Amino acid sequence: MIIIFILFTILLLLVVIFRKETNALSDTFTNTDKGLKIVLIGDSMLNNSAYVLANQSVPDLLSKKLVGNTVYNFAKDGATINDCYAQLDKISTELNNSRTYIVVSCGGNNILSSRSLKSSDMNNLFNEYSELLKSIKTRVPNASLYVINLYTPTNSHYVSYHKAIDQWNQLLEDNKSSLKYKIINTSSLLVTDEDFTYNIEPSEKGGKKIVEAIVNSL
Repeated sequence: MIIIFILFTILLLLVVIFRKETNALSDTFTNTDKGLKIVLIGDSMLNNSAYVLANQSVPDLLSKKLVGNTVYNFAKDGATINDCYAQLDKISTELNNSRTYIVVSCGGNNILSSRSLKSSDMNNLFNEYSELLKSIKTRVPNASLYVINLYTPTNSHYVSYHKAIDQWNQLLEDNKSSLKYKIINTSSLLVTDEDFTYNIEPSEKGGKKIVEAIVNSL
């Protein structure tokens, strides 16, 4: 019986050690990368605080996930591409270094308010978006630039926009090399009704998926 007890104790200790090691691995990012600066530029995909419970917005969840790093949230609900220039002005030149990551999400509100969803109009809109990205690169050339592609809301009211969203995402893919950015893919993550609130905004569940996508991309 004593031998069995000893063996059981050893087994229990091994389980505890294994769990600690597993948890450590799951937090690799926050344990090894400190002092990073993550700057959020854009719309409600990056700032959904008006649609979720307190402390459950994308910036809140991102700050909790990236312990030891700093999240600068300049994104605003309803922002268009042009609105993002005012957000860009808030980026201090001190953030112009390799430890800074700029995450951009915009274009969706422009598409929603567009009177026409023709391919030519989408190309013109993307040219406007490209100028914003170039301005970001000019202000903080040493920072890494990431852009978030657009999800397709599951609510039937927005089905007519799906083709335009798909074209936008393809334009993002086609221009990533020339404009020197990396894509954070959310279009394949936010796919269920539970990922949205108010029909189109990221819910707490959707926000968590966006945060995971950001963290996994950095």
